[in-house]
Amino acid sequence: MTGLGGGFTFMMIFATYAVAISYGAVLVATDNLTQPACTSNCYDGGKVLTVFFGVIMGAMALGQANPSIDAIVSARAAAYTAYGTIDRPSKIDALSMDGATLSSVEGRIELVDVEFHYPSRPHIPVCKGYSLTIAAGERVALVGPSGSGKSTIVSLVERFYDPVHGVVKLDGVDVKMLSVRWLRQQIGLVGQEPCLFASSIAANIAYGKPGATIDEIHDAAKRANAFEFIQSFPQGFDTLVGDRGAQLSGGQKQRIAIARAIIKNPAILLLDEATSALDTESERIVQASLDALLTDRKRTTIIIAHRLATIRNADRIVVLSEGKVVEDGTHDHLMAIENGQYRLLVQAQSRASPRKKDMAKTTATQDGGDIAKGFFPESPTQHAAPIPVTADDDAPSTASAMPLPLGGSLRVPYGRIWSMSRPEWGYMVVGSLGSLVTGATFPLWGYLLSNCIVLFFNFRLTADEMKMEGLKWSMYFLILGLGYCVGNVAQSYGFSVVSERLTTRLRAMGFAAMLRQEVGWYDAPEHSAGALLASLSTDCALIQKMSADLLKNVLNVIVCMVIGFSIAFYHSWQMTLALLAVFPLMGFASKMRAKSFNPTKEEDKEGDVKAGAVLSEAIGAIRTVASFGMEDEIQAQFTALVGAAATETRRAGLSMGLVFGLSQAMMFFAMAFLFWFGGYLISHHIIVFGDMFSVLMSLMMSSFGLGTATQALGGMGKAKQAAANVFAIVDRVPTIQSVTNEGQTLPLVAGKIEFQHVQFAYPSRPQSLVYKDYNLVIEAGTTVALVGSSGSGKSTAIGLLERFYDPLAGRVLLDGVDIRTLNLTWLRSHISLVGQEPVLFVGTIADNIATGKPGASPAEIEAAAVMANAHDFIELFPDKYTTQVGDRGIQLSGGQKQRIAIARAILRDPEVLLLDEATSALDNESERIVQASLDALMEMKKRTTIVVAHRLTIIQSADLIAVAHEGRIVEQGTHDQLLNVPSGLYRTLVARQVDAAAVSE
Repeated sequence: MTGLGGGFTFMMIFATYAVAISYGAVLVATDNLTQPACTSNCYDGGKVLTVFFGVIMGAMALGQANPSIDAIVSARAAAYTAYGTIDRPSKIDALSMDGATLSSVEGRIELVDVEFHYPSRPHIPVCKGYSLTIAAGERVALVGPSGSGKSTIVSLVERFYDPVHGVVKLDGVDVKMLSVRWLRQQIGLVGQEPCLFASSIAANIAYGKPGATIDEIHDAAKRANAFEFIQSFPQGFDTLVGDRGAQLSGGQKQRIAIARAIIKNPAILLLDEATSALDTESERIVQASLDALLTDRKRTTIIIAHRLATIRNADRIVVLSEGKVVEDGTHDHLMAIENGQYRLLVQAQSRASPRKKDMAKTTATQDGGDIAKGFFPESPTQHAAPIPVTADDDAPSTASAMPLPLGGSLRVPYGRIWSMSRPEWGYMVVGSLGSLVTGATFPLWGYLLSNCIVLFFNFRLTADEMKMEGLKWSMYFLILGLGYCVGNVAQSYGFSVVSERLTTRLRAMGFAAMLRQEVGWYDAPEHSAGALLASLSTDCALIQKMSADLLKNVLNVIVCMVIGFSIAFYHSWQMTLALLAVFPLMGFASKMRAKSFNPTKEEDKEGDVKAGAVLSEAIGAIRTVASFGMEDEIQAQFTALVGAAATETRRAGLSMGLVFGLSQAMMFFAMAFLFWFGGYLISHHIIVFGDMFSVLMSLMMSSFGLGTATQALGGMGKAKQAAANVFAIVDRVPTIQSVTNEGQTLPLVAGKIEFQHVQFAYPSRPQSLVYKDYNLVIEAGTTVALVGSSGSGKSTAIGLLERFYDPLAGRVLLDGVDIRTLNLTWLRSHISLVGQEPVLFVGTIADNIATGKPGASPAEIEAAAVMANAHDFIELFPDKYTTQVGDRGIQLSGGQKQRIAIARAILRDPEVLLLDEATSALDNESERIVQASLDALMEMKKRTTIVVAHRLTIIQSADLIAVAHEGRIVEQGTHDQLLNVPSGLYRTLVARQVDAAAVSE
């Protein structure tokens, strides 16, 4: 359509010329070659040429405007969706200053007959007549099975959503009547999955209170039990947390999120599984900090937790089930209800840990104070050589060396780009033929026009002959216009197909290369989700200018030059040589003009990448942004980044205008010189009038074509940078090859795992050893629990076993073979991992489960869901297994997502099973059932299992428990063996947890 539009425009221009020439010839012939001759207001060649050249200049301007018109059309298409979002009135506008505010907030919360369903699933009610009153300053715990709507209440109080029916009140006022921004300023939220932003630790804490002092930040970190581990980092509070907090462990991220809520000092505190990622000792200390926070002012608190120990001291416990409040009272009151749901939950946890009472007696007399300080250091100065620990879960890394920037060298592999377009050679031929036609149009245009000019002054013809000649040249213009239209359509269609398929191919290659990189590569800021998305979306499209667009414009230039100069040399070699003499000056001007259109500064690219990263990060953590009222700050960051690029663009615009004006002036200087020189040659009878205009018009129109082509090449600088960015990713050889046929495979996997004298530090912090001398043997078919404080490197063992990273020294063995010698795809096919933060992909529930075993049948998928205790809730959805989970599984609750992830691991039926806090998001009953399913899974087959967990109920039944501390395994044995170690670290841990979980006795 673009080619047809441009071709039709020029065809109409040439048709206008045809009419004007034919009619002009009639006027000149009538007024000058007929008798009697015209005596007043007569038309002669000069008047007709004045009209002609007025139209010519207009046509040239219109032609030069084509790229701008294309840009406007593209911009309008792109803006359509954007303005649809911009102009959409927000149903809950957090930026609006409308709404009332209260002079003081007591904190009384009421939900009155609330009915609610999520907009994406209007047929699935979540709240069916919720009615709940929370007195000011009261601490209320919400309990219920996963998916019962506990977190929905938090969302309604925060006004992330409004109820379909009923009202939510704060101090007796409908929250819909209050200013959304003011309301959220009174609320502090710590969610189940902590969201941090790619800035420093101090900045992330300060988001809770913009303008907070460093002392306030330190105080909040201390109260959240985060100060010590932060100070252990080389950069302390200035440590960058990475994309979505990738440089920190799950527990560390959670404590930063808690510090962010503490510094806000809100009137209402919402804790949605706020301590789920913490080990028992950290949870105890953080819970004590939260308790102190609740007592230092009258503060209403809503607690959502699966651990009964967490809610033990709540003023009230509210049990939710099937969209309604079914029980409400204190712990003692609810325990007295025969067959009550809360009582059943407590009994389920008690049955899961029948030996806790004995353990309590065993450990009650132990003085864990000094030992606890050894296990959970209070200060980095307590140890002669403290180890600044890093991530347990999302481990930091930038590969074996710091990552290459997306830019890199501007050396561009043109041949490689062309070879990638080879499959479309047929379309390229069609486009090339079209380019030859469109390129030839401009010099022929000038040649035809020069003959028309001569015609109007050729008074040797009769009136009829001039009219016939005018008609002849008019027909030539019509033919030329039709040819240009056909050629432009062929050119646009052929090269558009080539360009789009090249872009698709590059995006596929780039995405495949990204998936091929080792896990640590993604932790670098240059490889954030926003930066990589920009590379795939923008850079790959820009490379078109180096393939099809380049060929199209080069052919146009060559044909214009060859035909234009051929005509010029034929009619006057003297004028043509004179033109060639001034060509270097004109060429220099054109080069300067093209350069002014080619901003290649890496800072511009860096600004775009950073802006994209901020955008991606903010959208991905929109609930956190909304809860802490960070919209203005995030918008300011984004505006600053794009504003810097805009400032640079304005500066470039000034220089571009100057250079463009000079280049255009050079063209006029050259034309002035040629008119003078042509007049000189005519006066000396070297050439005739027609020859001069044949040279001038053919070369002038050729220069018009050249100008259009060079203007279209204006983006070559950006295209070169884009090619360097894309091929830097495509050509990078991962330090750990995941897609390769190299490496051996074992005929049979027994599952024995050994860590031998392993030393390891994440490449981004090589001075901070996570493992100093890590030694551990896991026998085939056994279950081993890894225990230690948050950040002690438990999940690092999983990362090394999966070969997300390789150790600096020592070896990791599978059945006696160094895993670095094994084929990585084969190795990972025998391992299933269920992480602490479940990751689901856009698609159906069935699709997500089937990723564990591509090609699995529906029966296998359903069986895996049944074993993971997921089948029942899946069947409640109208679309059942074809239910869309949404972006990152947003349509499901945390517990539901985790069970889908477990089903995915079960479906693979691996020889090695890795459970990294796999049941941390489940309620007690679901955890018990899922744990039973996992136990049955392990009994079905001799399967090696590594369990990372904080909950004693999960780890106590392991065949071996390994305790990690300061980069080493310091204790290992069975649960009973470790309990009998005097002053043992594990014994201290058990004592702490038993004290915290006394409610379940």
